[in-house]
This record gives sequence, C-alpha cells and structure tokens, in this order.
Amino acid sequence: MRRRAILLALGTLSMPLAAQEAPQAQRPQEMAKAEVPEPPPIPDLSSPEGKLGDARKYVVFHKADTTYEAALSDVKECAAHSGRLVQRKANTFVPWGRDDAGNAVAYDGGQFGLVGFAIASIIDGPIERSIRQSSMIRCMTPRGYVRYRANKDQWQELFETGENGSELLAAIAAGPVPPTPEAKP
Repeated sequence: MRRRAILLALGTLSMPLAAQEAPQAQRPQEMAKAEVPEPPPIPDLSSPEGKLGDARKYVVFHKADTTYEAALSDVKECAAHSGRLVQRKANTFVPWGRDDAGNAVAYDGGQFGLVGFAIASIIDGPIERSIRQSSMIRCMTPRGYVRYRANKDQWQELFETGENGSELLAAIAAGPVPPTPEAKP
C-alpha cells in the first residue's frame, strides 16, 4: 500500500516536469502573420453623387493609420461572425480536436408548402445580405472604422462576384480615404 502511494506521488510530481519540456505550439496570431497575402490593388471608388447606392447597404470601411494586416484580421473576424448560424445546445460530449462551430441555416420551406417555399426563396437572398451587412457594420464600427458610401454597381462587382472580398475590403480600409462621402448612421 505504501509502495503504491510512493509511486503515485512520484508519477504526479513528474507530470509537470514533462509538460514543461514539451515544445510550444505556434500562437494563432503568429500563424496569421505568416499567412498574410499581398494586398490587392485598390480600385477607383469615385462616383458621382447621384450614382451612389443605399448608404445602409453599399459601404466600404476605412480606418486612418492602420496596416493592411490589422485591417485584414479585423475584416476576417467580423466576416466570420456575419453569417446566420443555427443555435446549438451544449453537447455533453465533444471529441478532442473537433471544431464545434455553428452550422449555416438551411431553409427547406417545409411547413408552408410549395408557395411558401417559392416566396421564401425570393426574399431569402436579400435578407441574408442584410443580416451579413448589418453584422459587418456592428462589428467594424466599434473597432474605429468609418463607413464610406459606394456605387451600387461597383460594390456588387467587387464583393458579390469577387473571390477575394475580404482582402479587397481590407486593402480599402488600410489605403487612402475613399473619395465618396461618409455614410452617416
């Protein structure tokens, strides 16, 4: 019995020593710094006053004295929070190493039949864009970014059809002040 207690005590004391000798993993901030791509060229955002889109929908962000890396980090973090997610209850078991993030909402229109599904498919796109845009505004504004109005056609071309929307938005945010007027809340 005494022998077991001594072995248990030695095993318990040696565990912190083994943990201290393990190599340190790379921090997420260091990993993000290593993977920052080159900023894309900033397009010309100038537009006549009458051609600007809705100030609540078509905006770009800008922050004075910020770097491209910081702006890209902010844009990607805010974009990660901007989608609609399913609320999930806490699991009683989560395997090690599994990312337990929310899943995107998939609307099947089941309870309203074929007509309800048709109506929902018509309004789902604008609602999704509205939620995404308002979430981005709520996330970027407290970080010190100012909204500037954009031309509807340019904005759609840049961000809805482009594959590098986050990189482009970060380049605009860290670049020169956009020539369009500031969007007031």
